[in-house]
Amino acid sequence: MNFDNPAWKRAPVRTGVRVFASLARRMVPQLSRVAVSYDGGRSRVYADLGTPMGLHLYRYGHRDPDVELVGRLLGPGDLFVDGGANVGLFTLVAAERVGETGKVVAFEPGRLVRLRLLENVVLNRFEQVVVMPFALASESGEASFREFDVAGAGLNHLAPAADEEGHIDTVSLTTLDATLTPRDLARLRLVKLDLEGAEYAALLGASRVLRDARPDILIEIEPAHLQRMGSTADAVVALLRERDYRLYKPGSDDAGQVMLRPVADVTALGAGGPNVFATVDVGRARRRGVRITDS
Repeated sequence: MNFDNPAWKRAPVRTGVRVFASLARRMVPQLSRVAVSYDGGRSRVYADLGTPMGLHLYRYGHRDPDVELVGRLLGPGDLFVDGGANVGLFTLVAAERVGETGKVVAFEPGRLVRLRLLENVVLNRFEQVVVMPFALASESGEASFREFDVAGAGLNHLAPAADEEGHIDTVSLTTLDATLTPRDLARLRLVKLDLEGAEYAALLGASRVLRDARPDILIEIEPAHLQRMGSTADAVVALLRERDYRLYKPGSDDAGQVMLRPVADVTALGAGGPNVFATVDVGRARRRGVRITDS
């Protein structure tokens, strides 16, 4: 039990009940997976109590500055790309914001976790979500893919090593340039890339997207993962800055509202995880109510 979670202060009785209920449900396989309210009640998501993520969702809900930033930046009719969608925590928030006139393109090459993603999309009847069973890369083709069970699906990755657990699949590779149509580019607002080291390759495969659409980008920059794929954090930063992107770290202010602060060194992001927000126009975020700090 995580007594440091803010849910204990916000709603101690409800949180306590949820914790004890989760312990009971985990003992009965038929009850260990349950749909719970998500995104402030705007959608629902299946919580698998046999996984750390599902247990957290059921007990405490889910508050994340990165997810809240996505929700703040998107509006009706927009297009959102979710690279490395997992079970769909970003996808569901985006789908609700863009509405029936918008579109979410969710890439998830992992077979097991992709089934969970599809279940969450169907649960919410989000017809504006297109799930793509591909890994994003610098060019089309095929590659070996290390896939873990659902609990560890966030660590699925290309370039598997021999001494890892899980199993190896062969997955199809594609690029953002090859996937997105001119109509897509005209309304592309935001791209999220969490690809366990393949982020640089995905950017190389999005040269037309970056040139013509100039979307905001929420990208994981994890040096160890990038190195596994033959790249570096410096290479990612250089590619973005060559295209006039400026980098910010998402976070929350004292009131719990999402904010952005400039990033000088992506190798020393510290608390809050490795995600970085890149934009050619930070005013777009400011106009959507996101506070921008100077340091």
